[in-house]
Amino acid sequence: MRRLILIASLASSASAFADHEITVPKGRKLLDGQFRAEILGVPGERTTRAWLGAGFLKAFDLELTSSRGQDTDWRSSFDFSYNYSPPIMDVAPGVSIGVQDALNVTEEGRAAFLAVTYRYGNEGALNQDIPTDLTLGIWSRKTGLAFFGVNLPFSETFRLIGEHNSKRLAGGFELRARPGIVFKTVFEAGGTQFGLSLNTKF
Repeated sequence: MRRLILIASLASSASAFADHEITVPKGRKLLDGQFRAEILGVPGERTTRAWLGAGFLKAFDLELTSSRGQDTDWRSSFDFSYNYSPPIMDVAPGVSIGVQDALNVTEEGRAAFLAVTYRYGNEGALNQDIPTDLTLGIWSRKTGLAFFGVNLPFSETFRLIGEHNSKRLAGGFELRARPGIVFKTVFEAGGTQFGLSLNTKF
């Protein structure tokens, strides 16, 4: 039975391509051979974030990151994580250890982190048996020690997302229009952000 749960969990994660919720890390990796490009920003404003990532060697993933604020030019760095275990639905959490902004160039600064993601199976017509992810973590940010994130599906194509990064609360939704393409809207104090994520195998 445990083997069947593991297989089902891994199969369901094959369509998921987020190793971060909005900006906080998750205890889940980009799959090996998986490539993701993502951008998130406020229309008409300079504030923008971009990620370019890939999973490799079964347990690792790497993302090149770039961001700019209202009063700053583009600053580039990278995030790196070792994924100790994948989340197994209703059995065991996924655990990732890593570093965000390894070059320490962003406003938030470098942070070592430990992220634990629990995956809960949902049975019912509203969510079509798509699991909910809950992430809890700690990191070395000056703004606070803890963070959390949640990914709550209402259907195969529509999900509510939210996080608290120890400084600010953000929430919104994802629209998965077709495999490999995700549109994202995020609401927070700095304004409404819109994003696009493209995911493919290489």
